[in-house]
Amino acid sequence: MENNINNPLSPKLQRASKTKNKKMHGFTMPEVLISIGLFTIIMAVTSAAFLTGLRSQRQTIAILNANDNLAYALEMMARDMRMGTSFFAPLEDQLSFLNYRDEAVVYRLNNKTIERSVGGGEFEPVTAQSIRIENMTFILAGEKRYDNEQIQITIRLKIASKFSSQEIISNLQTTISPRNLETNVL
Repeated sequence: MENNINNPLSPKLQRASKTKNKKMHGFTMPEVLISIGLFTIIMAVTSAAFLTGLRSQRQTIAILNANDNLAYALEMMARDMRMGTSFFAPLEDQLSFLNYRDEAVVYRLNNKTIERSVGGGEFEPVTAQSIRIENMTFILAGEKRYDNEQIQITIRLKIASKFSSQEIISNLQTTISPRNLETNVL
């Protein structure tokens, strides 16, 4: 009877209570540590993949912006040259000619930027500051006056655009022919 006074539960209920407690317990410490470790590894791999994708996207956007700006500059140069006459390349990185209004047009490379001057005015940049033109060469073919050959102007460019700490170098070449054929008919 003493046993029943100190312990209000009967021996049968005590056994049932111990069995119930064993079934209702939580995770053990090793299980918790392993699950936290796996979660951390999965998050690290996922974050690294996300950051790599983000870096690639930014690099692609920088390259596309540089290409768009350079395409605009080359299209503007080509439009002027197609309507021009009297082409002359005094230096490898400079081209002079007369536009359709008989104004002198000069394209040159200065401080890694393509510049343009019309009618002897100030030189204005044609390319953006984010693009560096490392090298620009004008090659004229058929430039002798009245030789009945179509003039062809080949432009070779070496372009560098910087993205973060990485520099991207591209080489580009295009050939332009003016619309007007210089003939010996005066």
